[in-house]
Amino acid sequence: MERDIGKPLFNLFLMITSAIAFVVASGIPDFEIVGDLSPAFFPQLLSGLIFLLALPCLVKDVNEWRMAAGARSQSAGVSRKRSIAQWLFIILLLIGYIVSFEPLGYIASTALFTFVCVVGLAFVSGVWASLSAIERGKSLIATLVFALLLTLGIFYVFTELFNIPLPT
Repeated sequence: MERDIGKPLFNLFLMITSAIAFVVASGIPDFEIVGDLSPAFFPQLLSGLIFLLALPCLVKDVNEWRMAAGARSQSAGVSRKRSIAQWLFIILLLIGYIVSFEPLGYIASTALFTFVCVVGLAFVSGVWASLSAIERGKSLIATLVFALLLTLGIFYVFTELFNIPLPT
């Protein structure tokens, strides 16, 4: 395990900036628009979600950082190579997503992107190799369900709540 203060600091930064954004968004003037939502609702929702999701990440990263405090990382070279491989994988995957978005439409390209991203990162990080065959099967099914629910949830929010059409 590598002692990296960057992850806890980044999560702390996310929490502070999201709290500031929440307070600043509450100052957005309220004016009459169609619907019941105020103009401050969406920025406050996003900043609140970022804060809530960064909190457990901060706790986990601080605990990992403390556990690694006494341990020497002998696999720093392997860790760095995996980190570079993960970044390259994400960049290539994003390029593929951008290219496939219009021909495949939002639902197919986003579900495929999400599924390949989760499974690919598990593979590149080495987690996939440590799983048994049954765990791999369960992970694939769970990842497929997650990808579909996330894609359909975002599609519903944009098309029905925000009235923003997405290509299908």
